[in-house]
Amino acid sequence: MSDSRPHYTTPIRRITRTDCETLIQLTLAEDTPAGDPTSESIFSFEQHGTGRIVARESGVLCGLAVIEHLCEINRERTGHAVQYVSSLQDGQPFNAGAQLLQLHGPLPTILTLERPVLNFLQYLSGISSVVARAVQAAGPDIAILDTRKTIPGYRKLAKYAVYCGGGTNHRICLSDMAMIKDNHVAAAGGITNAVQAIRKRHPDLPLEVEVDALEQLSEALPLQPDVILLDNMRRPDIERAVRMVQSHAADNGGRAPFIEISGGWRPDQLSELQGLGRLGVSMGYLTHTTRFLDLSMEFDDQ
Repeated sequence: MSDSRPHYTTPIRRITRTDCETLIQLTLAEDTPAGDPTSESIFSFEQHGTGRIVARESGVLCGLAVIEHLCEINRERTGHAVQYVSSLQDGQPFNAGAQLLQLHGPLPTILTLERPVLNFLQYLSGISSVVARAVQAAGPDIAILDTRKTIPGYRKLAKYAVYCGGGTNHRICLSDMAMIKDNHVAAAGGITNAVQAIRKRHPDLPLEVEVDALEQLSEALPLQPDVILLDNMRRPDIERAVRMVQSHAADNGGRAPFIEISGGWRPDQLSELQGLGRLGVSMGYLTHTTRFLDLSMEFDDQ
């Protein structure tokens, strides 16, 4: 499976049990160290019912892949099975009032799982929804890139949510590609020294070079990095940088690095970048400033 988004690595298109088991085990351990005395006192495990996750606002769904593993792991821990049913898939949009999924099983178990289910769905759907709005605001020429600014342990889940929202996955971890930033340049004594050191040790590793001035771009372009990151530049300097990249490519057989822009960008600012051609904007905002989407669990009269 492939798509036209310029992913920097193999994108996170699916979530396996290995990707989320540690988080699920921690979630269940911290929430029920001695069971759920409230639910277990009021209901018996022989009493079955249905909990429905309902949206109180519109958004893009993400997290069903985690709920499947959550139910499985909880059954292994407790012996009580809960089945989930949904007519939707991760990445699908929904409106306020939509029923996102149903949980069928013993009432104490469903009530115990209510908060873990909502936490995963609200957080990941919140990311996907923000990304979807950013992708729409950006238009077809601008790729919306995530960053490594994620909660520890949630890296793959957060980047999966970005993918579900229509965004583009940057490197998943430091091992995916070499990325020379300002601290590396300062310590190495220049961009050229840093690039040469990496290429000597890892000649086949994709390479990105961050520049925050046009003078640095002049040094970086002859080194033929795969990606040029324009950091903390605004429209006038970005336009000059794009022209420099295009001119260099024209003089060197047409090979041009992909241009990435960073530096506190938000979805409402993306109109500034219209008309610059194909490029990417990396935004930590997508994952480090995420509001839980407003979802709730509702029960029919039992």
